[in-house]
Amino acid sequence: MIFNPYLNLRFINHLNEVHYVPFSAPELYWATQTCQSEVLAYTERLLRQDKVSNYTSLKNYLISIRDTDAWKIGAFKFFHHYNKTHPNSISGLSLKNDSTSMEKFIDELEINPNLGDYYEECGHDPHLALKYSVSKIICDERRLNWMNTFCDKFSTILDIAADTGIVLSNLTKQLDLVDSAFSIGIINQAEYDDLLKICGERIIKMYSSWGEYLAASLLCKLYDICLSSAEVKYLPRQAQTLLDSYYLCCNNDLNDILTVPGWDDADLRDLKEALRPLVNAESLDSRWNSACNRELVCVNKLTGGFRLFEEKFIPYIREHHLNLFIKESGKFDEFIPIVGGKDFNIYLKTLHLPLVENEVPLMLSKFGLFTNLGFWSFDVSPNAVFTQWPEHLTVDAGIPVNKDYGHISIPFYIRELRCDINISLPHQYTCNSLFLKKSPTEQAEYIRRETDDLQTFFSRLPQFLK
Repeated sequence: MIFNPYLNLRFINHLNEVHYVPFSAPELYWATQTCQSEVLAYTERLLRQDKVSNYTSLKNYLISIRDTDAWKIGAFKFFHHYNKTHPNSISGLSLKNDSTSMEKFIDELEINPNLGDYYEECGHDPHLALKYSVSKIICDERRLNWMNTFCDKFSTILDIAADTGIVLSNLTKQLDLVDSAFSIGIINQAEYDDLLKICGERIIKMYSSWGEYLAASLLCKLYDICLSSAEVKYLPRQAQTLLDSYYLCCNNDLNDILTVPGWDDADLRDLKEALRPLVNAESLDSRWNSACNRELVCVNKLTGGFRLFEEKFIPYIREHHLNLFIKESGKFDEFIPIVGGKDFNIYLKTLHLPLVENEVPLMLSKFGLFTNLGFWSFDVSPNAVFTQWPEHLTVDAGIPVNKDYGHISIPFYIRELRCDINISLPHQYTCNSLFLKKSPTEQAEYIRRETDDLQTFFSRLPQFLK
């Protein structure tokens, strides 16, 4: 189960809530794919404002982001190592009295070679950039006290992540921008693959394992959340939730389920031990180990369903360029494929359907669930009604329906199953003012090829699953 090895690195965007059972394959897939519609709308405004309209301008834009943030990356390395050799003395530093000793300390620091390469690409000498970022913090008494508290509180995480500081937030932002630019049509598939490889390889070069990468990710998020010394000392709920979530994530075998080329197979034991003093480890371990059978069965069914979806459906979806139609899901959606990840997982759990042993879920409509064995309808009866797959399906397609708030969907109706399906148009259509000005009939003609391909996809479901 290997997705795009570079987008696998975006899995960290999913670690925002405590997760007491293993991640299922659909959740992992969703966490490594295109941003949701709301994020795409923001990204499109951002890129348009900065006049990013093609491959060349996007590549230059990524370079400008990298260069702008480069100076502030290395400060954590200095303060963490200084705090270890001079305990509780950071808050007393001053440029007037300690500049010579600090310069000597920085010159003797061993810079991560890959971080050194990153600095040089930005046109900076690593040690000079480090001196500059350190001096800016020392000049601000409030920020210096914050750094002193931060290095004390999170010293175990910094033991793993101080080498690269908060550079990861910049690197993953570039991945997000490339992925979003492709989703809104700024770059084509070949250009997308090229930029994704450039951004992904830089991250893989900087870190050696999932443990290092997740520690660096957590450091970046704590840096953004804990804005004052008090917030570092008395962690806000969001920060504590993140720590708990990362601790529990260490129980997943990421080396197998999200393979990244070039990373070793080191487990996440070091990160888990680094987080142990910062969480209620006994309680979290107990919750994880006592996960009920029903939850684990659900995870296994979701993973089995995704593997079948990947094997049977995704080749057709990719061949006919329907990726954005099938995988995009938003708050208005009435159709969620298993690659919808978290949303699909939540809805499936609320249904409590009596799936048999070899039955796995594949897609959800407003009033039905598609599985490998047939269709569960919960529209007209108080109890769900199951129908085995017939030999053939007849599918009717309607014209686009505008449901306001920029949400447009294509309605389909499967006669044999008496099932309505509404497929949301991807953001690249709903953000197109020329498309929105067209009448529904004109819009239907504009997307005729995609509609026909989707109609064929639904009509061939029984054949796909044979």
